[in-house]
Amino acid sequence: MDSEKKLTIIVSVIIPTYRDWDRLELCLKALERQSFPSEKFEVIVINNDPSDSVPNWLSINGWRVIEEKKPGSYAARNSGIRKAKGEILAFTDSDCIPDKDWLLEGVGELEKSGVSRLGGKIELFKPKNGSRYAFVYEKYFAFQQERNVKVFKKSVTGNFFAKKFLFDKYGYFDESLMSGGDFFWNLKLSALGEEIAYAELATINHPSRESIIKIAIKKQRTILGYYKETYSSLNFGKQILTLFKRVLPPIFRINYIRFESVSDYFRVLMIRWYVELVGVKYLIKLKWADRKAKTN
Repeated sequence: MDSEKKLTIIVSVIIPTYRDWDRLELCLKALERQSFPSEKFEVIVINNDPSDSVPNWLSINGWRVIEEKKPGSYAARNSGIRKAKGEILAFTDSDCIPDKDWLLEGVGELEKSGVSRLGGKIELFKPKNGSRYAFVYEKYFAFQQERNVKVFKKSVTGNFFAKKFLFDKYGYFDESLMSGGDFFWNLKLSALGEEIAYAELATINHPSRESIIKIAIKKQRTILGYYKETYSSLNFGKQILTLFKRVLPPIFRINYIRFESVSDYFRVLMIRWYVELVGVKYLIKLKWADRKAKTN
């Protein structure tokens, strides 16, 4: 039976998780209801904290779980890629809930478009007890998949399909990054001529962050990736100019958004300004630490 399933698997769904079993259970239940034939896809859950015991229900239901001791979701995803049997890799996260046609639409769009990568639609919802202000902010800023794919040629791994050969040919995700590794990997491939498409009907439902504080923490993680990949290589003048631009109220940086109300605009403006200032503070901290290390 195992050898037979090996031959029929087309898609490997890769899900990293870190102490998030309750939400992972919802994700896996949604995968059980997929319209895509069950014998043609596998699910690989990567436990990124081996000290956290795997719940009994995972083994009882036959879900495949592997461990990755190295911290970080990209290290976990890379482990999943290496174990994957499918020629297509479908990435999502443990807090996501795929629509029933997610795999069917994603695989269908890959075949129809002829590209080797695609980003799917991400619908945001407010979690129970989540901040309304955090939801309003993320409604406009989080997971702008269509814009990211069509304009910037990149996608997040919350809803991402890729042919497996791409990782063998171009390398895996940067495991040193805690955030942004999917963006940088995709940008590299786009620069090398690999096309990417947007799949409107391959939908993942994703909760907004519960609070403004968690949005700020996320900003710190993305700034770390930005510092390593871009900011640290700029000359001193451009570094100062970058900080100056980020300190100013982000009026022009949000002018491409169509807000549903004036109140939404002002809420988002103030939250965005706060988040940018958090980023500036962290950029300065990283620069100072880097400079200090070089002088020692």
